[in-house]
Amino acid sequence: MTVRYHVTVDRQGDEWWAVCPALRHHGAAIGGETREEALAHIENAILMILTEMASSGVSPPPDQVPPYGIALTIETEAA
Repeated sequence: MTVRYHVTVDRQGDEWWAVCPALRHHGAAIGGETREEALAHIENAILMILTEMASSGVSPPPDQVPPYGIALTIETEAA
């Protein structure tokens, strides 16, 4: 199944931080040394969160579209 979640990516000091507002309280906030690395990490985090939610029988929350958000399309069997 294909799911879409929006994320924000901001530079904070020497790191880049990617956050998925819809899944933030599930742990979808992660850093990286580059913007691309932060985006790759958040995509993996979202996939792991969705997989865990599916295995627990929990429906994923709807996407939240923040200003200047970046849409990530994620392929998963879990959602």
